[in-house]
Amino acid sequence: FRLKDTPEAAEEPEEAEAVEEPEEVETVETPEVEDIPMEPVGKPMPIMSQKDIELIALVMLAEAEGECELGQRLVIDVILNRMDSPKYPDNAHDVIYQPGQFTSMWGTRVDRVTVTDEAINLVEEELASRTNYEVLYFRTKHYHKFGTPLFQVGNHYFSTH
Repeated sequence: FRLKDTPEAAEEPEEAEAVEEPEEVETVETPEVEDIPMEPVGKPMPIMSQKDIELIALVMLAEAEGECELGQRLVIDVILNRMDSPKYPDNAHDVIYQPGQFTSMWGTRVDRVTVTDEAINLVEEELASRTNYEVLYFRTKHYHKFGTPLFQVGNHYFSTH
């Protein structure tokens, strides 16, 4: 197509000098890959009851109340990632109350924390878009003897499968 007609284009060319002019083509820049918005990886979480959200917030506070926000988010992600894993139950209550898991729920620590709106907001934000889809385990002082170590945040050492 022609972007604009020029006076030369409107005239009939003489036969001896008939030369076809190349048509002007509009160029469009293609975006770089990093400019294209990407959807977050991971499957969406099922609708969770307010009671489950509060339970996850309670565990997070009992396990990581004094930790930085990133450390708290990662503790939430451990629970959510376990719910996604075929190796663990598919609901918050059963993941949290599995024997030997989340020891703060088995002692008196859980009785010394109160769920806050801020803690509930963190859980809701992680449900919408997790910080990390790999963490499955954490503990203090050192990595678990099982699993693959990932990183340390604050006092917690996080691992995966």
